[in-house]
This record gives sequence, C-alpha cells and structure tokens, in this order.
Amino acid sequence: MTIRRDPEGLEVLALDAMLPNLVGRRVLEVGCGDGRLTRRYARRAGWVHAIDPDPSSIAALVADPPEGNVTARAAGFLDDNLDLPEPVFDAIIFSWSL
Repeated sequence: MTIRRDPEGLEVLALDAMLPNLVGRRVLEVGCGDGRLTRRYARRAGWVHAIDPDPSSIAALVADPPEGNVTARAAGFLDDNLDLPEPVFDAIIFSWSL
C-alpha cells in the first residue's frame, strides 16, 4: 500500500484554520515523528517542543532540523520523565497520534 503524505495540503489548511497565528506562540507537538508536520509550521511559531516515543524518529528530526526554534526529544506524552522545559503552551498539536 502506498502512503500518501497529504499531497493536497489539506492537513496544513486544517492546521492554519485552527491556529491561524502561531507567531510567537509556544507549541507542544505530541507524536511529531520525523518532523513531517513540524517542518510545515515551525518557522512561524515562537518555539516548538516536539516529542515522540520513537527514538529513531527523533533522530531523523534532529539530523535534519526544520527552520525555527525547535527542540525535540524521545518521550511519550504520559512519560514520568517528560520533564518539559516550559510548563505552559499556547497550543498542543497531535496529528495522527491517537
């Protein structure tokens, strides 16, 4: 089965409709994977903290980081060691993570 990665850009349109202004906003992205979606909005956000439980996905994101202020780490949302550096976020994104 071929995996299509939103060739029509509908995911980004939906994100923009829900969060039209990310400028200066603090974003937590849960289940960021290799940064597929992170790359589409990170340069507009003030700061992105991207997490994913798969260390190899985080390694791919770190190896080819998106533009913008992005930190990434291998962690799950319910991990006891999540230890977020900033306790307050303006938005939490979890596309394809449920």
